[in-house]
Amino acid sequence: MSGEPSFDVVIIGGGINGCGIARDCAKRGLRVALFERTDFGAGATWASSGMIHGGLRYLSSDPEVTRRSCEDSGNIQRIANHLIFRIPFLMAFRASDPKARTLLPAAEIYFQTYDRYAPLKGGEPSQRLTAQEARHVEPGLVGDVIGAVTTDEWGIDAARLTLLNGLDAEAHGAQIHNHTDVVEVVRDAGRAIGVRVKHRLSGERRFVRAQVVMNATGAWGERFLRGQGVGGLSLRPAKGIHLIYPGRLTNYAIVSQAIDGRQIFVCPHQNVTLVGTTDDDYYGDMDDVPVLEDEVNYLIQGAAHIFPSIARHRFIETKVGCRPTLHQYGRSEDDLRRHHRVVDHGEHGAKGMFSIAGGKLAAYRLMSADATEAIFGALGRPAPICTTHKEPLPGAEAHDTSPRPLIEAGLDPYAASRVLARH
Repeated sequence: MSGEPSFDVVIIGGGINGCGIARDCAKRGLRVALFERTDFGAGATWASSGMIHGGLRYLSSDPEVTRRSCEDSGNIQRIANHLIFRIPFLMAFRASDPKARTLLPAAEIYFQTYDRYAPLKGGEPSQRLTAQEARHVEPGLVGDVIGAVTTDEWGIDAARLTLLNGLDAEAHGAQIHNHTDVVEVVRDAGRAIGVRVKHRLSGERRFVRAQVVMNATGAWGERFLRGQGVGGLSLRPAKGIHLIYPGRLTNYAIVSQAIDGRQIFVCPHQNVTLVGTTDDDYYGDMDDVPVLEDEVNYLIQGAAHIFPSIARHRFIETKVGCRPTLHQYGRSEDDLRRHHRVVDHGEHGAKGMFSIAGGKLAAYRLMSADATEAIFGALGRPAPICTTHKEPLPGAEAHDTSPRPLIEAGLDPYAASRVLARH
């Protein structure tokens, strides 16, 4: 095996975390190889709501998480300005809800507190709307609305964000492979020395030597470790589905309440509308997560509670995935914290092997930085300063974004603007 190529780190998993770690490591000078068993971003990254939000839900329980989320939302906007788009949110209150007249002013105060962090993420300040104003900006709202509060967030093309992180890692020397299974983490006297991989299309097998192995397989992480005889990571996979409707049913992301009291939303996302999401413990096959009729009906019913015009439309697609939530016993799925961990498996008989789990799309860059610092620590080298929050991803460099040349070439002005926004 001595003649095989050698790397500082092998990363297993090509979701947003794996590709983000590959980019950070490569930009700081490490020799990197990444292996993804299917397509880049095919798991929870693709199934996410595609938002780099500021952590509104953590404002009361952990405001430091909210501050960091807003700050990194601003960083991601700067490095991927061609992938982002503004999503204003609208939370309306119904007269039929006995608590509505108390909750409406309370929500206004809560969002005003959130406004303190808005400059970090380029957000507009919140606004309180009268019933007439709310129905004016969104005529599809239920008739007994008494008022609403708005806030401001950002959406992103998560799949392209993942791919661009991988491409930038490759541009800085990383080797990036998809459709390649890591079938074994090879250890010598308990220390990870590399991986055996198998290309799923050609069947080719080879050994790849590395000093550090990073498990970034998301919700598959615990299962992967079990297959290698390694413990130390306990996950509680949380299944979530979205319904996808063609076109923009609304220009606001409308917050609604499902029958069990959970918040769901109807959200414009580029040129489609998402309705989501569920949050349920999942115990089944991670490679074949089903979408159930009850889950679909749950979301439609919940959306119609505040946006009854949803019934006039038909969804065309669903997407489903599992969040790699860290295990906590005794909490409901909705109350699980979205913090992340980098686990050193040296304490579990696999020195030089790490896992990353938890977190959320909006925190991927921070998670990647934490993982990269751990990798440098395992290599016994000082870590150069992280620059992933400053240097643009491919395509985000300063360039002329005027649609005029495309219009002059005969393209419709709307199509020209859409092409620029998309590509």
